[in-house]
Amino acid sequence: EQSFPGGRAGTKVVGTGRDPESIAESVAGGNLHPGSADDSGDSGGLCTDDKGYRYYTKSQCDVFFTITCLKDIGMPLKEIKQYIDSKDPENLKQLLLEQQEKVRLELKHLKRIEQVIQTKLELLEIGERLEFDGTVSSVTLESCPEEYLITSPALNSSDNTELFPALCQHISYCCHEDLTTEHPYGAIISVNAARHNLPDTYLYFFTKIAFPSEHHSCMIKPAGTYAVCYLKGDYYDASLAYHALFAFLESNGLTPGEFCYKEAIFDELAVDDETNYITRISFPIVSF
Repeated sequence: EQSFPGGRAGTKVVGTGRDPESIAESVAGGNLHPGSADDSGDSGGLCTDDKGYRYYTKSQCDVFFTITCLKDIGMPLKEIKQYIDSKDPENLKQLLLEQQEKVRLELKHLKRIEQVIQTKLELLEIGERLEFDGTVSSVTLESCPEEYLITSPALNSSDNTELFPALCQHISYCCHEDLTTEHPYGAIISVNAARHNLPDTYLYFFTKIAFPSEHHSCMIKPAGTYAVCYLKGDYYDASLAYHALFAFLESNGLTPGEFCYKEAIFDELAVDDETNYITRISFPIVSF
């Protein structure tokens, strides 16, 4: 049987950062003895080369590789040793099924992290290409897909002493129910209040989710054409953006829907100074 070196040379062959013999001793409890190069069957025999390296057989390296894979996915060395001490096919099957589920969950977690990173990069790209006249961008019409929103309880308030606790409760709920996504939270505002230059009347806070949830009711933000304006500066002082949006609607003979959507593009994660925050404000268009 083909043989491979132990010690530091074996580390290079097997592709790990740890001496195979020390793994064998701590995990396999001495069950993984270096074998003879000619596979003579003499379990006590050692094959060494002229540099003093001891060699493992291919089958022993396969066992070692499995051990290191289990260790690398987080299985404690103690549990690996317990299996090594009582090997049989059923035990191995159960062990591998359990580890497969752990890997599946870890991959799901990593996929979410990847999506968070991707969405943050997309938001940064949006913010970087915007141009502002003072604190407000030009108004554009955008075709938007249907979106799914987990909302807070109805608010209908402009009182910060009511809004801040409601926002904290909404964020806490989404975290507890594993509904957090890569998007910052947003808010739904009364278009009528914005039209009359009243303080923002917050109807709901919301968190976007990728798909409708079977276990949580969600509001559908309908697909369609939206008038969109970006605000640079204080998230809570959007009067100039509202003025620009309504002027655009009037000059183009457009009628907005009931709700206005406010969503962060640059927030405290991206910039230090709130004067550089960027908020996306959009009105659905219901008639042209």
